[in-house]
Amino acid sequence: MGKGFNDLGITIGNSETPIIPVMTYDDNATFLITRQLLDAGVYVNPVISPAVNPGEALLRTSYTATHTFEQLDYALDKFKKVFNK
Repeated sequence: MGKGFNDLGITIGNSETPIIPVMTYDDNATFLITRQLLDAGVYVNPVISPAVNPGEALLRTSYTATHTFEQLDYALDKFKKVFNK
């Protein structure tokens, strides 16, 4: 997924775990993106200040061994559509 996000030009934070932070930076944008992804069938957790410093808002995404390649591709496609808006 990290490679997929990078290939799409979506900024992610450093992670060596199945949790990949997707940077959104702005609290309002984070909620808007969260809603658009949810409407598209992709669940993410918004993380805004004070949980992170102002200007460092992000989406917490997580993956398990039970996710199929098709599900991961689906999620990447939805991220691409939402982030291209």
